[in-house]
Amino acid sequence: MLVCSRQGRWRAGSRSLGNQGIWKASNGRRSGKAVALAMVSTVTLAASAIHPQVAAASAPTCDEYALLAYANQARAAQNLTPLIWSDAIGEAAREHSDDVTAHGCLQHDSCDGEAWWHRIQRYYPGWSMLAENIAGGGSDPRLVHNGWMASPGHRGNILGAYSEFGAGISVAPPSEGSWSYSTEDFGTRGPIPLSSIPTLPAGGVVPRLHYESQPRDLVVNYYDPGGGAPSAVRALVGSSCVNLTRIAGSASNGTYGTTRTFSDLCTPVVFEAIRSDGSRHRWPENEAIVVGVGTASVTCPELTAVVPTQDCGGGGGPLPTPTPAPGGAGADLDNVRVVLKPSNASPIEASVQVQATLPALADFDPTSGPISLELTFGGSGDWSVDLPSVCEDAPCLTPNRQTTSYRARYDTARALSFVLGSNGRWKVRFSARDQAVGTLEPGPLTLRVTVDGQTFTASAEGELRGSGLLVVN
Repeated sequence: MLVCSRQGRWRAGSRSLGNQGIWKASNGRRSGKAVALAMVSTVTLAASAIHPQVAAASAPTCDEYALLAYANQARAAQNLTPLIWSDAIGEAAREHSDDVTAHGCLQHDSCDGEAWWHRIQRYYPGWSMLAENIAGGGSDPRLVHNGWMASPGHRGNILGAYSEFGAGISVAPPSEGSWSYSTEDFGTRGPIPLSSIPTLPAGGVVPRLHYESQPRDLVVNYYDPGGGAPSAVRALVGSSCVNLTRIAGSASNGTYGTTRTFSDLCTPVVFEAIRSDGSRHRWPENEAIVVGVGTASVTCPELTAVVPTQDCGGGGGPLPTPTPAPGGAGADLDNVRVVLKPSNASPIEASVQVQATLPALADFDPTSGPISLELTFGGSGDWSVDLPSVCEDAPCLTPNRQTTSYRARYDTARALSFVLGSNGRWKVRFSARDQAVGTLEPGPLTLRVTVDGQTFTASAEGELRGSGLLVVN
């Protein structure tokens, strides 16, 4: 199964990145017994491992896959066979990025002095050729890739005679300056059957998260060893079908893409291709990339199991069936009603009324932790509230005797309740006065409710009625 989410790899550490400002890069190659480190040195080393082999463990992030998509785009432009992702090489690259983020050594060799190719060999034994590109500074895959392509040595690695690829991007926490370190490694252990290369080797939406509703790059690699041109390459964006055009390479070995502006808080995206034989192929296969907009976009998961399933035309075989995710990130709210009514005291303040029905849940306990509600609406509207779980050493939400309802009044301005309906689903209601919401404008509205460690969302069109904004879904 293809996944591109890696959690818990934040590492502390901050160091100067040298005279090249916020971006610095270096590349390394190894073939046989000769090692060339551009910008560092040239040495000769034996090819024996100094550490035992280690198994790959972590799944790549969507940005790490995007580095593969951009590398394959560059290779397609030169009519070179696409690289395929290697979990083993990816783990070696991530170890190095995390090591440098933690210890600040901007170099190919590990911070403890281990040779860079020894590190890769621990994960990827039996190689015949290896190469590595590194960069420090920003984490945007486009900028990192473009920087490498502007350097002959790094470009040579990307376009080299390799078959497998792995990457690691490690980002320091905000307290350390939020800088990042990127490593991409290339390897080959001999020829691989062309039929083993996926029809869609990699794809990406860049940037995946952004505070503004700006255009994003959608890119996906396409490959058919038989030389057949696809009958369609597209992206399923939410409920929309977006056709992609070839931007590099040939019809049968190319990269397809477009730019698109997103407006919803969290939008699922899947790439799809229909080959000349009518077969349907998707990337990711069983999940969707989640693209986020706004200040709350950092809460969007990288992936969701609730994938778009619309039939955009063409292709044989059944459409993929989404994996139900009741109560999981991206699960939908029903019966949504949102009313924002401006305050008499200030044009940017309003009373907020929210009600919605949660998906069917087992063992629901709204007192188990903090609760948050978030709204994004119109062109720039944004509102959120974080509600504590404990008030004066007791749970803020008070249950009735049957525990079929929970109610809380946090102050004279805010009230919250959860009530279990006859259909076995919980309805949430929230009201507050004098909330800073900005200018009320019609347009898409997204509601996000986090409770009991789970997040639920819904989107609908908002319309102005009288002096207020009303949303009914």
